[in-house]
Amino acid sequence: MNVFITGCSTGIGLAAAEHFTAKGYQVIATARNPKSSEGLQSLDQSNDSSLVLPLDVTDQASVDTTIKKVTDEVGDIDVLINNAGIGHGMSVENTSIDKAREIMETNYFGAYRMMKAVIPTMRAKGSGTIINISSQAGRRPFFLQGPYCASKYALNGLSETLAHEVAKFGIRVALVEPGVVRTPIFGKNALPEEDKKHYEMLQSRTVRMITKGLLETGCDPIDIAKCMLDIVVSESPKMHYLLEQDARDNIRVYDEDGPEAWIKDGKIEDDDEYFKVQKDRYGYDLS
Repeated sequence: MNVFITGCSTGIGLAAAEHFTAKGYQVIATARNPKSSEGLQSLDQSNDSSLVLPLDVTDQASVDTTIKKVTDEVGDIDVLINNAGIGHGMSVENTSIDKAREIMETNYFGAYRMMKAVIPTMRAKGSGTIINISSQAGRRPFFLQGPYCASKYALNGLSETLAHEVAKFGIRVALVEPGVVRTPIFGKNALPEEDKKHYEMLQSRTVRMITKGLLETGCDPIDIAKCMLDIVVSESPKMHYLLEQDARDNIRVYDEDGPEAWIKDGKIEDDDEYFKVQKDRYGYDLS
C-alpha cells in the first residue's frame, strides 16, 4: 500500500513517515526541501520502502510533477496524508493580506491541490483514504491565530463536504485535529513587534499558554502518527479525531458556552483573573 505524506521535514509529518515505514508500508515522504531535514535524509538512506521527494504544495507544477513521478515509480497512491502547514501568531489587524494568503495557500489550497490530484485514481480503483491534518483551531478560535484558524476551519468544511461526495466511490476522508503538539511549528513564529502596542497582553498570554501546554498537555507527534495508522486500517473510520484531552475539552467547553463567553474573556485585562476564568472553565492551571 502506497502512503503519500506532505510536510515531512519535522514534527507530525516525519513521525508519520517513520511510523508507516516501520509498519511495512511504501511511504512517499515529501517536503519543500528534503535535504534540509536530517530525519528525512536518514529515512531515505536506511529504508528501501521509503521514497523521499521535494514537493511544494502551493505550486501546481510541483504537485503535478511529484504525483507523476510517484505513479511512474511505485504506482497509484492508496493513502494521502495532508500534513504540510504553516503556523502564525499575529493579530488580525496587523497580519498582512499577503501573509494571510500564504497561510491559506499552504494549509488549505495545498491540501485541496493534493486531494484533486489523487481522487480520480482512487475513484477508478474504488478505494482510498485521505487524512487531513487539521487542528482544534478548526473547531474553535484562538487569539492571535486568526488566519491560521481560518485556514483550518476552511479545511474542515472542505473535508466534510468531500467525504459525502466520494463515499459512494469507496474513498474515506478523515480529519485529525490535535490540540497543542510538541512540534517545531510554534518555534518558527516569533512574536511580532507590530502587536506590542495594542496586543502585548495577548502576546504574553500566548507564550504562557503554549509553553505550559507543551510541557504538561502537549501531544507527541508519534501518537498522532499512530492515530493515522488506526484510520487507515479501520473498516469504518470516523470523520473527526480530536487529540488529545486538551483538544476534546476545549471543543466541548466552547460548544457548551458558545462564542459569547469567548468574546467576553477578551475584555479581561488582569492576567490573574483571566487565567482563573480559564482554569474554572477548562480545568487547566496556567497560573
